[in-house]
Amino acid sequence: MKQFGLIFSETEVTFRMFAMKATDVKLLIFSDPDSANSPEPKPETIFPMEKESDGVWFFSSCDKSFFSGKKYYKYRITNSEKTYDVADIWGFSASVDSKASQIVNVNSDGCIKEWGELSYTNPFGDSGKKEMRYSDAVIYEMHIRDWSKAFVPGSTGKFLDIAENLENNGLFARHLKDLGITHVQILPMFDYAQTNADENYNWGYNPFHYNVPEGRYVRNMKDGMDSVQQMRRMIKAFHDAGIAVIMDVVYNHTSGIGEYSLYDMTSPGYFYRRNSKGEYSNGSGCGNEIATNHGVVKKYVIDSLKHWMTDYHINGFRFDLMGLHEKSFMKTVYNELYKIDKNVMVYGEPWTGGLSPVKNPAVEAIPVKGKNKRGIAVFDDEFRNAIKGGEFGGFATGQVQGNFNDCQICRGLCAATNRNPYSAEKPELTIHYAECHDNYTLHDKLAISIAGGIGQKDWKEYEAFSEEQKQILRKQNKLAAAFVILAQGTPFINGGQEFLRTKCGDENSYISCDQINQIDLSLKEKFFDVYNTYKGLIALRKMNPEAFGANPCAKAETLAYGVTKYTTGNFCVYFNATKWEYVVETLPYGLIVDVSSGIPVESDVQDKITIPPVSFAVLCRSCGR
Repeated sequence: MKQFGLIFSETEVTFRMFAMKATDVKLLIFSDPDSANSPEPKPETIFPMEKESDGVWFFSSCDKSFFSGKKYYKYRITNSEKTYDVADIWGFSASVDSKASQIVNVNSDGCIKEWGELSYTNPFGDSGKKEMRYSDAVIYEMHIRDWSKAFVPGSTGKFLDIAENLENNGLFARHLKDLGITHVQILPMFDYAQTNADENYNWGYNPFHYNVPEGRYVRNMKDGMDSVQQMRRMIKAFHDAGIAVIMDVVYNHTSGIGEYSLYDMTSPGYFYRRNSKGEYSNGSGCGNEIATNHGVVKKYVIDSLKHWMTDYHINGFRFDLMGLHEKSFMKTVYNELYKIDKNVMVYGEPWTGGLSPVKNPAVEAIPVKGKNKRGIAVFDDEFRNAIKGGEFGGFATGQVQGNFNDCQICRGLCAATNRNPYSAEKPELTIHYAECHDNYTLHDKLAISIAGGIGQKDWKEYEAFSEEQKQILRKQNKLAAAFVILAQGTPFINGGQEFLRTKCGDENSYISCDQINQIDLSLKEKFFDVYNTYKGLIALRKMNPEAFGANPCAKAETLAYGVTKYTTGNFCVYFNATKWEYVVETLPYGLIVDVSSGIPVESDVQDKITIPPVSFAVLCRSCGR
């Protein structure tokens, strides 16, 4: 299949697009973004496009004016009786709100002054010099605006806020380095449906244009390349700090359909899956699903992913509602991205948001054949539910709150849940977590359960609890962290979880105010004991990758109701989720490891140990220092 979009050669520029049902397509050229974005746009020139094959239209020119000046363009597409002026969905640079595409080669010499070398960069494995397993990663989820406001109070979230903090080794940079994470997973950064003028908060799961950066994260956007340069600078700053970048992608649905979708206006109906009645399928819960089983759609999404990797140096992708994509599609995605970077990480949510006609969906871990290839990993909601209680079907509690599910805890520690039927072969293909951007923060879930509540109305702030309850909450959080970080598989932490981040009991903060969503770094000092435990657990894991991560020989067993023994490599970990002390009379190893200071410290242990309520103990031959 031929290349689509804006194609430059030394002497010629070609515009190629796909409009399945179009009866006529014209190329509109504008001298500047203001004229292109005007409510009544007046193009400088109009060129008729030729039909190359079914659905494929093109225009080529040797006119040198196309190679300079960064003009803008739209396609005027006529489908039956309707005509729309639309930005190029294959374009890489656009005017404000993606109303028009920019005629620019984003990788030409004149466009990379803020970027530097164009050779692909991945700090995870030093750009391929060392092959890494997924389980060598520690993933940290973040939203640009949440963190911007932590050190730029008046910000509405900007790429450059993050970049400058990293470049100057600011609070954020020092925090990430000290904690020891390897990757940041950033909530959607592509252009979503809210206009740049709308400063209201949004997570960004409402895609509008998949190939260009979100304009609201750009300072003083006047030129389409402003967004490209500023996002590139942020990613480079992460890389310079030794941190890889994972992009949260939402290729399962768009924010709207019809005239509210660039894709529907370009090729009506083609980009979306239909149900048995011929209606837009709604397995996303957002009114539509992207049809990745259609040939050009499949190519579009894979081309888009390659664009983010090669043009921005994104190092991995988290797929939203991955159950709306076919297994065969996801395998192709991984194989294509692996060609660019053998250390690329590909994982996602192995579920849908509703009923879908998708055939053979990606609802579990998917190993991929080939020497050293990893495959597609999945979030393990079964282990999450066992640790702290499920998120749907009513308020539920889990192991750390005393509602024991010992069998599922043992399976999760060994990455052997139903989400990963290949755990004996590749335990690393499970993503373990107790908190993400969705649902309650771990702190808020624990606070509600300690208060004896069943929902947001029962949430109480930390200071409203008794001293005993405060200690219980902190211990429950630490125990949850130990389950996640020491398990086989790949650990995932939501930003702020490590210092009891709260959203005041807000269960779904996707459009809530900044006061609810922004990061409060003062909590790090307030809950230093929790933070140091996370830091120490991460350090212990990274020092012992053969024990914690991808060990198919790991074993977990229930010693008593709520008490788990977990053996892996040179370690034996005891988890006590009960209200009572648990005494281990016969010790497997002679050293005990304390992670509470943030640095694993081993010391000799005598004949037996007593494990306090709601806590854990790590015994070993040597902690790997």
